Amino acid sequence: MVSDLLVGLIGAPFVLERLKVKPGRRRTLRASGPRGRVIVKLYATPRAGSVAARLSSLAGGPVEPIIPKVLAVGPDERSVVLSEVPGQTLGASLLDGPGDAPTRAGRALGRWHRAWSAAPPAALRPHSVERELEILEARMAGLAPAFADRIRRATPVGVSWAPVTVVHRDLYEEQILVADRVGLIDLDDVALGPPELDLGNLLAHLDLLELRSGHHLGGERDKLVNSYRAVGLPIDDGRLEGCRRLSLLRLAAIHHCEPLLDLVTRRPLSSVGGSVVPGRLARPKAGRRRRAEVSAGRVQEPMLHRPQRGLGAVHHAEAREDAGEVRLHRLFGDTQA
Repeated sequence: MVSDLLVGLIGAPFVLERLKVKPGRRRTLRASGPRGRVIVKLYATPRAGSVAARLSSLAGGPVEPIIPKVLAVGPDERSVVLSEVPGQTLGASLLDGPGDAPTRAGRALGRWHRAWSAAPPAALRPHSVERELEILEARMAGLAPAFADRIRRATPVGVSWAPVTVVHRDLYEEQILVADRVGLIDLDDVALGPPELDLGNLLAHLDLLELRSGHHLGGERDKLVNSYRAVGLPIDDGRLEGCRRLSLLRLAAIHHCEPLLDLVTRRPLSSVGGSVVPGRLARPKAGRRRRAEVSAGRVQEPMLHRPQRGLGAVHHAEAREDAGEVRLHRLFGDTQA
């Protein structure tokens, strides 16, 4: 059981923080015990083994960016325990003001792509344009027909690529952590693909961050892309713009966001620099500071595990104690994650 794995790794008692929830897919937690902290991912389906295999295949990569190490996989393959990657999210660093975070992030990503292009891991599968378009189509399920049609009409045609290196596949500003070294987290879907896929996805998310926060981030995008170009793989500007547009359309579908769609349909996008019109979306309610393996940055109430109670799974505590006794309930059982 997950609790037994955690006791063996970090000791007991341990406290759990819920970091991120993707309903019907997974929960991400931080576990803190007498011997340290780890990240726990709980899946709704038995995919932990495949995630662990992909992550483990990257263990021989460059020293930067740091990536999580696989520490344990649950016997039912619905949980994986990872090392924690330190740092502040790139998004928080950008909103804090001018600094070297975008330059360092671009450089680390470029070197990562270049290092793996020489000998991509055999454990990783190619990610195709067709699959990317399937994901976009799936995100349009449930949208108003007129809005979905606008997204389809705006979908770029003629985008093609070869699987030339390792790609994160879900790279955005909260997946990049900046400390003494740059780190990458949440690599569940890591695959083989073009470098433009990661860079375009990151640029699209920075467009979204700019809209939400009201901050002009054109200069930061310049620094990121230029530092990537200085050390990374050659970038095809047309492919980069196509990947960025595909990501913007996917984000527009996820967030039902007209301004993001307008970025694609009403004005040209350059592959580097330039600012979108800020302030048209509400600011994120989540905290801006670093959360390991967390997208939204929101930390919920702490949870406590006491192994002497004989509990066979991970549990969480309500945010109150009665006469010193913490009441425990199942975290992952009756609710999908």
